Amino acid sequence: MPHLERIPNLPPRSKVCLGIDVSRRSWHLTVRSGGETLLGASCPPQTAALEPLLRKIKACRIRSVYEAGPFGYGLHDWLTEQGVESMVVSPAQVPVEVGNRVKTDRRDSLKLAGTLEAGLLRPIYIPDEEMRAHRDLVRERGRLQRHRRASMGRLKSLFLFHGIEIPFPPTSHWGTAFDEWLREFTVPNPVLQEVIVLTRDLYFDLDEKLQALDKRLRALAHSPAFAASTAFFTTVPGIGALSALVIAVEVGDWRRFPNGEAFSAYVGLTPSEYSSGESIRHGHITRTGNAHLRTLLVEASWTLIRKDPSMGAFYAKIAARRGAKRAIVAVARKLCLRLVAMAKTGEVYRIGG
Repeated sequence: MPHLERIPNLPPRSKVCLGIDVSRRSWHLTVRSGGETLLGASCPPQTAALEPLLRKIKACRIRSVYEAGPFGYGLHDWLTEQGVESMVVSPAQVPVEVGNRVKTDRRDSLKLAGTLEAGLLRPIYIPDEEMRAHRDLVRERGRLQRHRRASMGRLKSLFLFHGIEIPFPPTSHWGTAFDEWLREFTVPNPVLQEVIVLTRDLYFDLDEKLQALDKRLRALAHSPAFAASTAFFTTVPGIGALSALVIAVEVGDWRRFPNGEAFSAYVGLTPSEYSSGESIRHGHITRTGNAHLRTLLVEASWTLIRKDPSMGAFYAKIAARRGAKRAIVAVARKLCLRLVAMAKTGEVYRIGG
């Protein structure tokens, strides 16, 4: 491992940019100052490995950057504690060199340091540690739902493959009566029965965990930390306590959105645009953004168009020309604008307003 403190002495208050390419096995660092690269080196993926470098340049004005990813914000938190102006960016925001297919840790850290020094990067919003924990708890509900759906599909596929008829119409599957039948159901073949029991027990276990988590999240939604936000956003038809909690933990600080269009882009509901000369054509939504909020707002919009006549009329007008799918996305995008307006003015949702 190279000695990271072996870097030229810099005058106090010098501007230093540190690009960090993070990976499981190592971190690659590039240090730039005054338009020059002063150091390029790898170190173990531990904050302690950065201490010699930071001690050497502690009198400088240090800025750092790394890409958001599976390694979270622990490095950001530590750098901030050390007095470093830390920035975490979306990989989509880092410029891509046209025609250059060579990608290495060294090149990536060099690109990060250079674009940071040039002022071309924009940081993502990083919630505090407590809010990050709440966000993980809320997102776990979606993971449990996906696992439960997979187990439900596996059970039905198992019955279909072995010619087992379910004595309930499809509309009443997974209801109380169906669950009671499923718990008592047996087949003569002991091996097949073992498979059914394993799959069935997995479904019931996930269902119980999901119900327990829903209870926990409802309590959290009405706790002192989120009660005001829950009461405020549940004035929107289609948004209940759990949805209001999702909005609160995913958005965090509404002040980071200057307007509704910015929030719509964050959610990924902005139409893509193709421009050529004087021709401008809009395509499908970008889908680049917070998928949790995007799914929630689209689902809430189906209730909203039934409860709010103005939104219903807006939906019907677009659906007649563009179809139901595009129309409901347009309603969700309009709901984004209203949510930001509510957050900025402090006014609750008004039907037709």
